[in-house]
Amino acid sequence: MQPTPFCNLDCTYCYLPHRDDKRRLALATIEAAVGNIIQSGLLGSELGVIWHAGEPLVVPPAFYAEAFARIRSLIGDRATVRHSLQTNGTLIDGAWCELFREWSVRVGISLDGPAEIHDRHRKTRSGRGTHRDVLRGVERMRDASLPFHAIAVVTVDALDRADAILDFFDQHGIGDLAFNIEELEGVNLRSSLSGAEDRVADFFRRVFERVIASGGRLRVREFESSRDALLCGLGEMRFGTARYVTNEQVRPFEITTVDADGNFSMFSPELLGQDHPRFDGFALGNVHRDRLIDVLATERFEKLFGEIVAGVERCARDCRYYFLCGGGAPANKLFENGSFDSSETGYCRSSIQRPLDVSLALLEPLARADSNLGLRASSASGSSA
Repeated sequence: MQPTPFCNLDCTYCYLPHRDDKRRLALATIEAAVGNIIQSGLLGSELGVIWHAGEPLVVPPAFYAEAFARIRSLIGDRATVRHSLQTNGTLIDGAWCELFREWSVRVGISLDGPAEIHDRHRKTRSGRGTHRDVLRGVERMRDASLPFHAIAVVTVDALDRADAILDFFDQHGIGDLAFNIEELEGVNLRSSLSGAEDRVADFFRRVFERVIASGGRLRVREFESSRDALLCGLGEMRFGTARYVTNEQVRPFEITTVDADGNFSMFSPELLGQDHPRFDGFALGNVHRDRLIDVLATERFEKLFGEIVAGVERCARDCRYYFLCGGGAPANKLFENGSFDSSETGYCRSSIQRPLDVSLALLEPLARADSNLGLRASSASGSSA
């Protein structure tokens, strides 16, 4: 759900094209979206609702309290509803903390590390750095004993500062991290990481060394995903088990994005609201007038999905990292290569390939030292599959 395209900040690497637009999602549109999911027979045992795009917290807590209540009423006992929200953290106060606690909202805070890195890119509309404001939000979450994770965008300014970044998060008691590579996407027409992929590998090598040395105290999404992929692969070689590659961004309805007007799209959530010369927008319909399931028969869907599938098949045929990403992110393929029917991107090399290579180099000696590592890992993987 995109409660508003508007954002109170003006980050240098943002890909969103309509950050000045103050439209807001109507409660009736939320009800129409949820009702549409139910009527289309798409509701599973769990419904994850992610509130994102623009800055979700510019819409007041009372809106979310009512929205959450209406969603729960519509879903009833059909499924478990889990809410997540990604915020720049500058607006978190006591009222937000009460809402997060009452509804068990999973919160992610965008924070790039120390002030000298964060404030170069994450600025207010007047050009002032936001580091102090974000830390105030972090302290309010901690004072309320609410869990959260942090997402840091990796720009060229961060590549030689892995230790400083991790020291900062450690000093502030933040041990659940993710690193988003600066993307060439949407209105962000260049990435400072272009041509710096070897330095990206060095950055992740140091991060992963610190993760391993922490003994589980520090969790980093990129290390865990590459480690788990490698261990599942080891289990496959040892036991001959079938390998299953999953990629929510290339499967219809796995990710369904709804904007403030009720327009909806699928696949990469970044696509909705974007412009591209080869496509007349990426909205497939509107929840007020179109059934989600009916879009499968439209020419627009067939064109979009057909090209995405061709790109996935290209990755499966040509890329040895396919087992990890399952065909990559369609949005990155389009904005970097000009087509969904393409394979490798700079984003893929920096966010998938380099971390996997680094993980393999670091974990292989540990696997040799512990001959039972593969057995234990694959057994754990099998029990959760």
